[in-house]
Amino acid sequence: MDFLSFSFAGFGVLVFAGWWLLSGKIRPWLLAAANLVFAHWFGPRTLICLVLICLAGYACGRLLERRQSPAILWAGVLCCLAPLAAYKYLPLAAPSAFAELAAPVGLSFYGFKTIACLADVYRRRRPAEKNLLLYFAWLGFFAQLTSGPIQRAEEFLPQLKAPGRFDRTLAYTGCVRLCWGLFLKRCLADQFALYQGALAYKPEQYYGLAIVWSVLGYGLYLYLDFASYSQLSIGVANLLGLRVGENFLSPYFSRSIGEFWRRWHISLSSFLRDYIYIPLGGSRRGVRVLILATMVTFLASGVWHGATGGFVIWGALHGVWLLIGRFTRLVRQRVWQRLGQDEHSPLRSAVSCAVTFVLVHTGWFFFAAGTLKQAWLLAGSVFQPVSVNLQFLKESLTQLGYTPAILLQLGAFTLLAAVVDWLARTEGFGAWQARQKPWLRVALCYLCVFGALFFGAAQSLPNVYFAF
Repeated sequence: MDFLSFSFAGFGVLVFAGWWLLSGKIRPWLLAAANLVFAHWFGPRTLICLVLICLAGYACGRLLERRQSPAILWAGVLCCLAPLAAYKYLPLAAPSAFAELAAPVGLSFYGFKTIACLADVYRRRRPAEKNLLLYFAWLGFFAQLTSGPIQRAEEFLPQLKAPGRFDRTLAYTGCVRLCWGLFLKRCLADQFALYQGALAYKPEQYYGLAIVWSVLGYGLYLYLDFASYSQLSIGVANLLGLRVGENFLSPYFSRSIGEFWRRWHISLSSFLRDYIYIPLGGSRRGVRVLILATMVTFLASGVWHGATGGFVIWGALHGVWLLIGRFTRLVRQRVWQRLGQDEHSPLRSAVSCAVTFVLVHTGWFFFAAGTLKQAWLLAGSVFQPVSVNLQFLKESLTQLGYTPAILLQLGAFTLLAAVVDWLARTEGFGAWQARQKPWLRVALCYLCVFGALFFGAAQSLPNVYFAF
């Protein structure tokens, strides 16, 4: 069920009305029922998988509270990872036998939530949840089911156990988030998705510059699509009086790869940090352990996205760049000091942002290609002789299907999104918009709805992270 569909709108209105009409003790029952209905919307397999992993995670958590056993912990982890690995990698290992095998929607995200909860119970950081109803209401929360964010139990369950009264300010924030998510999805993400032919089909038929434009558009598409989903998800939660942290924090304005990962898909990045990087030793046990922990973490991220070579290289590149950035930090600081540029100087910030942007999109090149074969074909087409003239630039864009009207429209909308991202880079969109005057927030909502109605894509495409 698409967040921007009429069916979800009707579903959401019913949940919203029931949530605030019923008492706090009944709300978890309503939320659990809503989770079941929403999961079943994607098919019985999604519902069955969610329920089974919920039961397995709940049982392992209760057992871990009684006995701190690594065997129980790993049993729970395997219950989450085994079906994920089977659905993701069996079709690649034996395509003839498992070609039609597709992972249930959201398996990765509620699986990671389960693993995080079990690890915290094992480490005695939190007690296991004894109420199965509350546990399922958290794990299968419909607004986070398909693509996250991966909200920790300690952040969500206390809000269900002690529900507050209707908060007009929080609800207003949720409405603004919904409008902003609608704009990002329909006016930008779904539009950029239409012009990626050079990456998917025969790259040899395109100019090298056209492929570069496609990679840049793909990077914007990934961010805008996933950021739009996060805004919509958090907005739905806010309307129910539930607070959720930001999942994106203006990542394309990062000044280093390390900062990029502190701003990009924050719930997943923090999960990888807390449950892979730190347990492997992190930065506390010397250089060798640091290198090992960093590379394993990013390779795991790459393999999770896909088992093909392009995803593995994407993860490895980010690991290498993060290590290079860490080991050259002092040298770079001395160079900038000799040039008379302090840490917050505009020139230093601009250069750092530009370099980080290029490095990130070099990674997106392999991410978009998926396989090494396709990456090789794309690379062969990129490194072609380039004619530096306006006609070549025009033909590179028209090859992809761009028209002057589309370029003007996308340019204006992208500029608006970039300005908002820049203004909200420190505190996040929610806190930024809450500080604005009421008339500006209303104007932003009207602008978003108007843009989606008259300039949005004709059809809303599935969110890109449904595939992961």
